[in-house]
Amino acid sequence: MRNCLLLLVVIATYFDVSAQTTSSNSNQLLWKITGRKLKKPSYIFGTYHSNDPRVFKFSDSTYSVLLRSEAIVIEADMYSMFAELDTRSNTPHFEFDAAGTPYTTSKRATKTNYGSEDGRPQFLDLYIQLLAYNLNKKCFTLESVEDQLAAYSVINKSKLLGISTPTEKISQEKLMEVYLSGNIERIREMMERQLSSTKDGYQWMITERNFIMADGIDTLCKKNSLFIAVGAAHLAGPTGILQILKDRGYKVQQVNATYASEPTAAAKEIQKQNSFTYADPSSGISVQFGGKPLIKKEENYEEIVYREMGQGNTYLIEVENIGKNYNLAKYVESIFNAPEQTKIQELTIENGIQAYEGLAYVYGTGHCWRRVFVYKNKLIKLSCYGGNKFMSTDRYKKFFDRVVVF
Repeated sequence: MRNCLLLLVVIATYFDVSAQTTSSNSNQLLWKITGRKLKKPSYIFGTYHSNDPRVFKFSDSTYSVLLRSEAIVIEADMYSMFAELDTRSNTPHFEFDAAGTPYTTSKRATKTNYGSEDGRPQFLDLYIQLLAYNLNKKCFTLESVEDQLAAYSVINKSKLLGISTPTEKISQEKLMEVYLSGNIERIREMMERQLSSTKDGYQWMITERNFIMADGIDTLCKKNSLFIAVGAAHLAGPTGILQILKDRGYKVQQVNATYASEPTAAAKEIQKQNSFTYADPSSGISVQFGGKPLIKKEENYEEIVYREMGQGNTYLIEVENIGKNYNLAKYVESIFNAPEQTKIQELTIENGIQAYEGLAYVYGTGHCWRRVFVYKNKLIKLSCYGGNKFMSTDRYKKFFDRVVVF
């Protein structure tokens, strides 16, 4: 009888969890927030700022509350940095064969601020932000992008990798191991050790920001049922977000992590949200991205950009009004600024449109693949670039061919 009652509780709480599950009471990444006359509960989830595929294995309950939430809350709006922030640690180097065909000198995965090309396209926090847009949910932030980037700078200055303590040498893999176990107090302790080489590093990087983020959560959860995603190091400890919320009168409860043998209905729905279709009637262009692109418009110019910040890849569409008498062939050389060893290919794309394609060079960006054509009295420039692996495959052509005119 007791087992039956427990099963009913599980079904009522996680309506789409299958009968065959594994459970982990030690995984402390998801917490339920109630009390203080909240009409609906909110949930706070500890993230790891990485694109490592292992951090994307959510528990069944995480998928469920993520899908049901009225709004999603993240630390900072990294989406707003699509037009500015290139996360690659270095740019690929090209050589050219006898026919002028370019090739990268290394196929090794390029490292980024959040992992490498071998990981997921986005790092976890940005993935959750884009998921909010794909699910048409409201999305709020707890701090500014400037604060987030300044905090990241502090981590770098603290020489994150290889800090020695009397008992262990903290490495990125060790941090990952502890995160995957869900031990938030251990994560907090390791972060405190990491930041010990920077004066007041932990106070500024963790403690002060905890109070700022708790203030935001305190305000937002009174109006919406939230899924709050913040770095796991901010959760535990006497000045952690969880304790701050408790001190303010909220009830904070750990949500047990269960893992069904087959994807739940909520998991399947979340995993389907992996694309966003952009269509602009004024330019007559439509294209499918992995998520919502950032749009920047000026009087005679429009820029549509989507970045995969985890892998370091960028997809860019530029639309410029040029009038009726523009001669594209006359300006191809300056548009591409291509290396002398390579050639720009002339080709015919859909609707019989004449286009040019090849390797271009952009100051500050490095080499990129580019296709240009004229449509509806507008110059359309398609560009994309990334790390060693991206630049040495045909992924750029697949992007170009996804851009259709109507």
